[in-house]
Amino acid sequence: MSRSPDAKEDPVECPLCMEPLEIDDINFFPCTCGYQICRFCWHRIRTDENGLCPACRKPYPEDPAVYKPLSQEELQRIKNEKKQKQNERKQKISENRKHLASVRVVQKNLVFVVGLSQRLADPEVLKRPEYFGKFGKIHKVVINNSTSYAGSQGPSASAYVTYIRSEDALRAIQCVNNVVVDGRTLKASLGTTKYCSYFLKNMQCPKPDCMYLHELGDEAASFTKEEMQAGKHQEYEQKLLQELYKLNPNFLQLSTGSVDKNKNKVTPLQRYDTWQSYYVGQALDLEQLSKLRDKLIGQNSRIECTLLSWGDFIKARESPTPQDMAEQNAKPGYMTT
Repeated sequence: MSRSPDAKEDPVECPLCMEPLEIDDINFFPCTCGYQICRFCWHRIRTDENGLCPACRKPYPEDPAVYKPLSQEELQRIKNEKKQKQNERKQKISENRKHLASVRVVQKNLVFVVGLSQRLADPEVLKRPEYFGKFGKIHKVVINNSTSYAGSQGPSASAYVTYIRSEDALRAIQCVNNVVVDGRTLKASLGTTKYCSYFLKNMQCPKPDCMYLHELGDEAASFTKEEMQAGKHQEYEQKLLQELYKLNPNFLQLSTGSVDKNKNKVTPLQRYDTWQSYYVGQALDLEQLSKLRDKLIGQNSRIECTLLSWGDFIKARESPTPQDMAEQNAKPGYMTT
Protein backbone atom coordinates (compact mmCIF):
# COMPACT_ATOMS: atom_id res chain seq x y z
CA MET A 1 0.00 0.00 0.00
CA SER A 2 3.04 2.24 0.32
CA ARG A 3 3.89 4.58 -2.50
CA SER A 4 7.34 5.28 -3.90
CA PRO A 5 8.18 8.95 -3.34
CA ASP A 6 9.50 9.35 -6.87
CA ALA A 7 6.90 7.19 -8.63
CA LYS A 8 5.50 10.25 -10.38
CA GLU A 9 6.86 13.63 -11.37
CA ASP A 10 3.59 15.41 -10.66
CA PRO A 11 2.86 15.94 -6.94
CA VAL A 12 0.09 13.79 -5.45
CA GLU A 13 -2.85 15.80 -4.10
CA CYS A 14 -5.07 15.09 -1.13
CA PRO A 15 -8.54 14.26 -2.56
CA LEU A 16 -10.25 16.31 0.18
CA CYS A 17 -8.35 19.61 0.44
CA MET A 18 -6.76 19.30 -3.03
CA GLU A 19 -3.39 20.43 -1.64
CA PRO A 20 -0.18 18.63 -2.68
CA LEU A 21 0.83 15.97 -0.17
CA GLU A 22 3.76 16.84 2.03
CA ILE A 23 6.77 14.59 1.75
CA ASP A 24 5.90 12.95 5.08
CA ASP A 25 2.35 12.24 3.83
CA ILE A 26 3.41 10.23 0.81
CA ASN A 27 3.34 6.96 2.77
CA PHE A 28 0.42 7.91 5.00
CA PHE A 29 -2.70 5.67 4.64
CA PRO A 30 -4.97 6.14 7.68
CA CYS A 31 -7.60 3.48 6.72
CA THR A 32 -7.24 -0.23 6.00
CA CYS A 33 -9.14 0.28 2.71
CA GLY A 34 -6.12 2.17 1.33
CA TYR A 35 -7.84 5.52 0.79
CA GLN A 36 -5.09 8.13 1.11
CA ILE A 37 -5.57 11.61 2.53
CA CYS A 38 -3.23 14.10 4.18
CA ARG A 39 -2.64 14.08 7.91
CA PHE A 40 -4.33 17.46 8.34
CA CYS A 41 -7.63 16.21 6.86
CA TRP A 42 -7.33 12.96 8.82
CA HIS A 43 -6.94 14.90 12.07
CA ARG A 44 -9.85 17.22 11.20
CA ILE A 45 -12.20 14.27 10.47
CA ARG A 46 -11.29 12.53 13.71
CA THR A 47 -11.53 15.60 15.97
CA ASP A 48 -14.16 17.86 14.38
CA GLU A 49 -16.31 15.50 12.30
CA ASN A 50 -17.73 11.97 12.43
CA GLY A 51 -14.35 10.17 12.37
CA LEU A 52 -15.36 7.97 9.41
CA CYS A 53 -13.28 7.19 6.33
CA PRO A 54 -14.76 9.16 3.38
CA ALA A 55 -14.35 6.11 1.12
CA CYS A 56 -15.48 3.00 3.05
CA ARG A 57 -17.23 4.76 5.98
CA LYS A 58 -15.37 2.71 8.60
CA PRO A 59 -14.25 4.49 11.76
CA TYR A 60 -10.65 5.60 11.68
CA PRO A 61 -8.45 3.73 14.17
CA GLU A 62 -6.41 5.57 16.77
CA ASP A 63 -3.26 4.85 14.81
CA PRO A 64 -3.11 5.01 10.99
CA ALA A 65 -3.24 1.66 9.21
CA VAL A 66 -0.05 2.32 7.26
CA TYR A 67 2.43 5.06 8.04
CA LYS A 68 6.12 4.78 7.42
CA PRO A 69 7.93 8.09 7.98
CA LEU A 70 10.74 8.79 5.56
CA SER A 71 14.29 8.73 6.82
CA GLN A 72 16.51 11.82 6.65
CA GLU A 73 18.44 10.26 3.78
CA GLU A 74 15.23 9.69 1.82
CA LEU A 75 14.03 13.24 2.52
CA GLN A 76 17.31 14.73 1.35
CA ARG A 77 17.31 12.56 -1.77
CA ILE A 78 13.78 13.66 -2.67
CA LYS A 79 14.68 17.33 -2.13
CA ASN A 80 17.76 16.98 -4.34
CA GLU A 81 15.76 15.28 -7.07
CA LYS A 82 13.09 17.99 -6.88
CA LYS A 83 15.72 20.73 -7.17
CA GLN A 84 17.35 18.96 -10.10
CA LYS A 85 14.02 18.72 -11.92
CA GLN A 86 13.40 22.41 -11.35
CA ASN A 87 16.80 23.27 -12.80
CA GLU A 88 16.12 21.05 -15.79
CA ARG A 89 12.83 22.83 -16.40
CA LYS A 90 14.55 26.23 -16.18
CA GLN A 91 17.24 25.09 -18.58
CA LYS A 92 14.62 23.86 -21.02
CA ILE A 93 12.80 27.21 -20.88
CA SER A 94 16.11 29.02 -21.41
CA GLU A 95 16.84 26.86 -24.45
CA ASN A 96 13.42 27.74 -25.86
CA ARG A 97 14.10 31.45 -25.34
CA LYS A 98 17.64 31.47 -26.70
CA HIS A 99 16.51 32.61 -30.15
CA LEU A 100 14.94 35.72 -28.60
CA ALA A 101 18.40 37.16 -27.91
CA SER A 102 18.57 38.41 -31.51
CA VAL A 103 14.95 39.63 -31.61
CA ARG A 104 13.99 43.28 -31.22
CA VAL A 105 10.45 44.37 -30.39
CA VAL A 106 9.05 47.67 -31.67
CA GLN A 107 7.62 49.79 -28.86
CA LYS A 108 4.58 51.74 -30.04
CA ASN A 109 5.08 54.54 -27.52
CA LEU A 110 8.86 54.92 -27.91
CA VAL A 111 10.44 57.48 -30.27
CA PHE A 112 14.07 57.07 -31.31
CA VAL A 113 15.56 60.28 -32.71
CA VAL A 114 19.10 60.86 -34.02
CA GLY A 115 20.97 63.96 -35.14
CA LEU A 116 20.50 66.03 -31.98
CA SER A 117 22.92 68.90 -31.38
CA GLN A 118 24.53 69.30 -27.99
CA ARG A 119 22.09 72.11 -27.24
CA LEU A 120 19.19 69.67 -27.50
CA ALA A 121 20.96 66.71 -25.86
CA ASP A 122 19.24 67.30 -22.53
CA PRO A 123 16.14 65.42 -21.26
CA GLU A 124 14.65 68.57 -19.74
CA VAL A 125 15.11 70.50 -22.98
CA LEU A 126 13.44 67.81 -25.09
CA LYS A 127 10.49 67.70 -22.67
CA ARG A 128 9.72 71.36 -23.24
CA PRO A 129 6.47 72.31 -25.01
CA GLU A 130 8.35 73.74 -27.99
CA TYR A 131 10.01 70.39 -28.61
CA PHE A 132 8.83 66.84 -27.91
CA GLY A 133 6.62 67.91 -25.03
CA LYS A 134 4.15 69.46 -27.46
CA PHE A 135 3.07 66.11 -28.87
CA GLY A 136 1.83 64.53 -25.63
CA LYS A 137 2.68 63.52 -22.09
CA ILE A 138 6.21 62.13 -21.83
CA HIS A 139 7.06 59.32 -19.43
CA LYS A 140 10.84 59.29 -19.80
CA VAL A 141 13.69 60.68 -21.92
CA VAL A 142 17.06 58.95 -22.21
CA ILE A 143 19.97 60.66 -23.99
CA ASN A 144 22.76 58.79 -25.75
CA ASN A 145 25.78 60.97 -26.52
CA SER A 146 27.43 58.30 -28.65
CA THR A 147 28.73 59.54 -32.00
CA SER A 148 27.92 56.29 -33.80
CA TYR A 149 24.91 57.95 -35.45
CA ALA A 150 26.77 61.13 -36.43
CA GLY A 151 27.13 60.45 -40.13
CA SER A 152 28.26 63.40 -42.27
CA GLN A 153 26.85 65.95 -39.81
CA GLY A 154 29.62 65.47 -37.27
CA PRO A 155 29.22 64.36 -33.65
CA SER A 156 25.61 64.28 -32.54
CA ALA A 157 23.42 62.72 -29.89
CA SER A 158 20.42 60.42 -30.01
CA ALA A 159 17.50 60.11 -27.63
CA TYR A 160 14.76 57.70 -26.61
CA VAL A 161 11.53 59.53 -25.82
CA THR A 162 8.86 57.39 -24.16
CA TYR A 163 5.30 58.72 -24.36
CA ILE A 164 2.31 57.66 -22.31
CA ARG A 165 0.21 57.17 -25.46
CA SER A 166 1.32 55.46 -28.66
CA GLU A 167 -0.51 57.94 -30.92
CA ASP A 168 1.56 60.76 -29.44
CA ALA A 169 4.73 58.90 -30.41
CA LEU A 170 3.55 58.52 -34.00
CA ARG A 171 2.58 62.19 -34.12
CA ALA A 172 6.04 63.17 -32.91
CA ILE A 173 7.72 61.00 -35.55
CA GLN A 174 5.69 62.50 -38.38
CA CYS A 175 6.36 66.06 -37.26
CA VAL A 176 10.06 65.68 -36.38
CA ASN A 177 11.47 63.33 -39.00
CA ASN A 178 13.67 65.17 -41.55
CA VAL A 179 13.38 68.51 -39.72
CA VAL A 180 16.59 70.59 -39.74
CA VAL A 181 17.50 72.02 -36.34
CA ASP A 182 20.84 73.68 -35.53
CA GLY A 183 22.07 72.72 -38.99
CA ARG A 184 21.34 69.02 -38.46
CA THR A 185 18.67 66.87 -40.02
CA LEU A 186 16.75 64.92 -37.39
CA LYS A 187 15.70 61.34 -38.10
CA ALA A 188 12.93 59.83 -36.00
CA SER A 189 11.26 56.43 -35.89
CA LEU A 190 9.68 54.05 -33.42
CA GLY A 191 12.26 52.63 -31.05
CA THR A 192 12.88 48.99 -30.34
CA THR A 193 13.95 47.12 -27.24
CA LYS A 194 15.37 43.69 -26.51
CA TYR A 195 14.65 40.98 -23.98
CA CYS A 196 16.26 41.14 -20.57
CA SER A 197 19.09 38.62 -20.16
CA TYR A 198 17.51 37.44 -16.90
CA PHE A 199 14.23 36.75 -18.69
CA LEU A 200 16.08 34.73 -21.32
CA LYS A 201 17.61 32.66 -18.51
CA ASN A 202 14.22 32.32 -16.77
CA MET A 203 15.55 34.19 -13.74
CA GLN A 204 14.21 37.03 -11.62
CA CYS A 205 15.60 40.38 -12.76
CA PRO A 206 17.22 42.24 -9.82
CA LYS A 207 16.86 45.68 -11.45
CA PRO A 208 13.59 47.38 -10.47
CA ASP A 209 13.95 50.01 -13.22
CA CYS A 210 15.10 47.64 -15.98
CA MET A 211 13.84 48.93 -19.34
CA TYR A 212 14.21 45.63 -21.19
CA LEU A 213 11.39 43.13 -21.78
CA HIS A 214 10.48 40.59 -19.11
CA GLU A 215 7.60 38.96 -20.97
CA LEU A 216 6.95 37.89 -24.54
CA GLY A 217 6.28 40.85 -26.82
CA ASP A 218 3.78 41.21 -29.63
CA GLU A 219 4.74 38.77 -32.37
CA ALA A 220 3.70 41.23 -35.10
CA ALA A 221 6.08 43.82 -33.61
CA SER A 222 9.01 41.40 -33.21
CA PHE A 223 11.81 41.34 -35.77
CA THR A 224 15.16 39.64 -36.11
CA LYS A 225 18.24 41.68 -36.96
CA GLU A 226 18.06 40.39 -40.53
CA GLU A 227 14.42 41.48 -40.83
CA MET A 228 15.28 44.91 -39.47
CA GLN A 229 18.08 45.29 -42.01
CA ALA A 230 15.47 44.51 -44.67
CA GLY A 231 13.25 47.31 -43.32
CA LYS A 232 10.45 45.11 -41.98
CA HIS A 233 10.15 47.19 -38.80
CA GLN A 234 9.66 50.32 -40.91
CA GLU A 235 6.84 48.62 -42.79
CA TYR A 236 5.25 47.83 -39.44
CA GLU A 237 5.56 51.49 -38.40
CA GLN A 238 3.90 52.64 -41.62
CA LYS A 239 1.09 50.17 -41.05
CA LEU A 240 0.47 51.61 -37.57
CA LEU A 241 0.48 55.10 -39.01
CA GLN A 242 -1.99 54.25 -41.75
CA GLU A 243 -4.32 52.62 -39.24
CA LEU A 244 -4.16 55.74 -37.08
CA TYR A 245 -4.90 57.96 -40.09
CA LYS A 246 -8.01 55.92 -40.81
CA LEU A 247 -9.26 56.30 -37.26
CA ASN A 248 -8.38 59.99 -37.03
CA PRO A 249 -7.25 61.78 -40.23
CA ASN A 250 -6.47 64.94 -38.22
CA PHE A 251 -4.42 63.28 -35.51
CA LEU A 252 -1.39 65.44 -36.33
CA GLN A 253 -3.20 68.59 -35.28
CA LEU A 254 -2.32 69.62 -31.75
CA SER A 255 -4.69 71.01 -29.17
CA THR A 256 -1.98 72.98 -27.41
CA GLY A 257 -0.64 76.35 -28.56
CA SER A 258 2.18 76.29 -31.08
CA VAL A 259 3.92 79.57 -30.23
CA ASP A 260 6.82 79.97 -27.83
CA LYS A 261 5.46 82.60 -25.45
CA ASN A 262 8.90 83.42 -24.04
CA LYS A 263 10.46 84.20 -27.40
CA ASN A 264 7.25 85.11 -29.21
CA LYS A 265 8.24 83.19 -32.32
CA VAL A 266 7.52 79.88 -33.95
CA THR A 267 10.12 77.15 -33.45
CA PRO A 268 11.38 74.90 -36.29
CA LEU A 269 9.39 71.88 -35.10
CA GLN A 270 6.26 74.00 -34.82
CA ARG A 271 6.58 75.46 -38.32
CA TYR A 272 7.00 72.00 -39.78
CA ASP A 273 3.98 70.77 -37.83
CA THR A 274 1.89 73.77 -38.95
CA TRP A 275 1.95 73.02 -42.66
CA GLN A 276 2.11 69.23 -42.38
CA SER A 277 -0.89 68.99 -40.06
CA TYR A 278 -2.95 71.23 -42.31
CA TYR A 279 -2.23 69.29 -45.48
CA VAL A 280 -2.96 65.97 -43.82
CA GLY A 281 -6.31 67.47 -42.91
CA GLN A 282 -6.86 67.92 -46.66
CA ALA A 283 -6.88 64.12 -47.09
CA LEU A 284 -3.35 63.76 -48.51
CA ASP A 285 -1.84 60.33 -48.09
CA LEU A 286 1.75 59.70 -46.97
CA GLU A 287 3.21 59.50 -50.46
CA GLN A 288 1.49 62.71 -51.56
CA LEU A 289 2.66 64.44 -48.40
CA SER A 290 6.26 63.42 -49.04
CA LYS A 291 6.14 64.67 -52.63
CA LEU A 292 4.52 67.90 -51.51
CA ARG A 293 7.27 68.54 -48.98
CA ASP A 294 10.02 67.98 -51.55
CA LYS A 295 8.19 70.15 -54.09
CA LEU A 296 7.49 73.11 -51.83
CA ILE A 297 10.61 73.08 -49.69
CA GLY A 298 13.17 70.97 -51.47
CA GLN A 299 14.99 68.01 -50.05
CA ASN A 300 18.00 70.06 -48.90
CA SER A 301 16.19 73.18 -47.74
CA ARG A 302 16.13 74.44 -44.16
CA ILE A 303 12.60 73.68 -43.07
CA GLU A 304 12.69 76.04 -40.12
CA CYS A 305 12.90 78.99 -42.54
CA THR A 306 9.74 77.98 -44.39
CA LEU A 307 6.16 78.69 -43.40
CA LEU A 308 3.61 77.66 -46.02
CA SER A 309 -0.02 78.45 -46.69
CA TRP A 310 -2.75 76.59 -48.56
CA GLY A 311 -2.36 79.10 -51.39
CA ASP A 312 1.29 78.08 -51.68
CA PHE A 313 0.18 74.49 -52.00
CA ILE A 314 -2.31 75.25 -54.80
CA LYS A 315 0.28 77.29 -56.64
CA ALA A 316 2.96 74.63 -56.33
CA ARG A 317 0.59 71.84 -57.27
CA GLU A 318 -0.31 73.54 -60.54
CA SER A 319 3.22 74.68 -61.44
CA PRO A 320 5.77 72.33 -63.03
CA THR A 321 8.68 71.08 -60.98
CA PRO A 322 12.31 71.41 -62.18
CA GLN A 323 12.15 67.73 -63.08
CA ASP A 324 9.02 68.36 -65.17
CA MET A 325 10.79 71.23 -66.97
CA ALA A 326 13.85 69.07 -67.67
CA GLU A 327 11.70 66.29 -69.13
CA GLN A 328 9.77 68.79 -71.21
CA ASN A 329 12.99 70.38 -72.57
CA ALA A 330 14.22 66.96 -73.58
CA LYS A 331 11.24 66.42 -75.89
CA PRO A 332 11.93 66.98 -79.66
CA GLY A 333 10.64 70.26 -81.01
CA TYR A 334 10.09 71.82 -77.60
CA MET A 335 11.23 75.45 -77.28
CA THR A 336 11.16 77.76 -74.30
CA THR A 337 10.75 81.50 -74.58
